[in-house]
Amino acid sequence: MQNLRNTQQQLVAAGWIEQIQLLEKGIFNVSIRQNNQIHNWRVDDKDHFLENLPLQSIVQLNGDISEKDPLCTLNVLHTAEPLPIDINQYNYKDLEHRHLGIRNNFFRATAEFRHLVRKYAFEFLDDQNCMLVQTPILTNASCVCSGDVFTFPYYGKQVATLIQSPWMYADALVSGVERVYALNPSFRRETDATGIHLVEIWQLQVDLAWASNDEIMQMEQDLIHFIAEKLKKHTDLYAKAQLGTEHLDQLLKPFARITYDESVTLLNELGYLFDYGNDYTEEHNNAIGKHVKVPYFITDFPMSLKNFWFAHSTDNYDLSPSNDLFSHMGQGEIVGGGTRVSDYEELKANLEYFGHDLDEFAWFVDIRRHGCVPHSGFSIGFDRLVATFMGVNDIRQATLFPRIPQGLLKP
Repeated sequence: MQNLRNTQQQLVAAGWIEQIQLLEKGIFNVSIRQNNQIHNWRVDDKDHFLENLPLQSIVQLNGDISEKDPLCTLNVLHTAEPLPIDINQYNYKDLEHRHLGIRNNFFRATAEFRHLVRKYAFEFLDDQNCMLVQTPILTNASCVCSGDVFTFPYYGKQVATLIQSPWMYADALVSGVERVYALNPSFRRETDATGIHLVEIWQLQVDLAWASNDEIMQMEQDLIHFIAEKLKKHTDLYAKAQLGTEHLDQLLKPFARITYDESVTLLNELGYLFDYGNDYTEEHNNAIGKHVKVPYFITDFPMSLKNFWFAHSTDNYDLSPSNDLFSHMGQGEIVGGGTRVSDYEELKANLEYFGHDLDEFAWFVDIRRHGCVPHSGFSIGFDRLVATFMGVNDIRQATLFPRIPQGLLKP
């Protein structure tokens, strides 16, 4: 195509072509994506070159900026090859073409949702006098969360493990700077390919010296309320993703609080055969969510259902002062937290009870020997949190490049 740029004109837009529509003979409406926004421009193309220009080609438009609706000329910087998919109809389950699908309105909105949720979470935590810290991805001891671990040889006979959670290192930093948070990728060799499980996840970890389980539960609720209130102002973003905002009102209500013991009774009343000591399935979580209609805490878990880093309740040694926060809309557990064990002898007993090698966790045990402050903390599944704020039920919709169990490692 001939370069139509007129030196008398000025650059008015540059970006990707999203849509081309003939308005009248020789005049086209061209939708240009630039700076994460789409604007329409009238373009003079009497040779009808635009009719055959592939979408996602990159162009510059030049026109008289003094005019309200200038008639522009066009300069092609890159002619894209024909797309293998219809970007506007891209299916989030198609990971083969995710690298192209992320250009559509929905996933550009997803990127912005993730940005805003992180931004507002950090703003809230900074206001709570918490310090952002950076923690390792490689470790020599798994924190023994859900799922199996990824290991690989590491210099000689050592074996390195990709962390399942940053909490152990945040826990260590509490004895240095007292109130910390970290946002890290974590890795879990999950086996269930569901709408709420990923192999590579992002976790927002918060640990606070002197805090109790009740105090961190209040902080978890306040954090989500803060972000939800901020997101209510972004109606344009929800419109871009063609999502509603009604669910934000439910996220702003006080969260339900149910003890584990009460949940056993409730599930049986709802028609499920659920015995004390059982762990929840996704179906159980959804049933409770539909019943309470707001996010809900489960508290006072049996120690047998938690792990070695949780303390024992002072009034019942078989229970832990812990909490799991579940979405009522189907995104599963979005926060898990509780009071950490700070006593050396109690931690050793916990490790033995759960069948772990004390030597494997020697450095973690060592912290408890040298002035470990009473503390509590919580870990937020960032991807599930974003899905909750978006109001979508499949985590692949809230993730830009999802790594799913049993799935393709693409793109």
